[in-house]
Amino acid sequence: MSTIVLQGKEYELKLTMESVKYLNRVIQGGPMGIIGKAMMGDLEAFPQIVHAGLFHCEKEFSLKDVEAEIEQAMMNEQLDSDVIYKISNKVVTESFFFRNQAKKLVADNPEAAKALEMLRA
Repeated sequence: MSTIVLQGKEYELKLTMESVKYLNRVIQGGPMGIIGKAMMGDLEAFPQIVHAGLFHCEKEFSLKDVEAEIEQAMMNEQLDSDVIYKISNKVVTESFFFRNQAKKLVADNPEAAKALEMLRA
């Protein structure tokens, strides 16, 4: 489970059908593009991943609000590339929906799988 603090409150990030469809629209490359961006900890995709992970919440957050909170956390040195990488991977590549595809992507390259696991630790 991955969480993020927005407006002083902690929220769980998880993917729903609606959030997967949203990510498919905003990140190029379909499921492989989404998984690839998450595996890289892509800074531009991160706000979209967080935003999508909040769709299940009762409170609706705009992408602009999410981006502002992320920027503030970075300025306050509370959010770095390692945290972005870990959150992106927990939300996307470790989600039930994308997990098997993500495993297949690294299955052919044991060195990449090992590096990925080391970064997740």
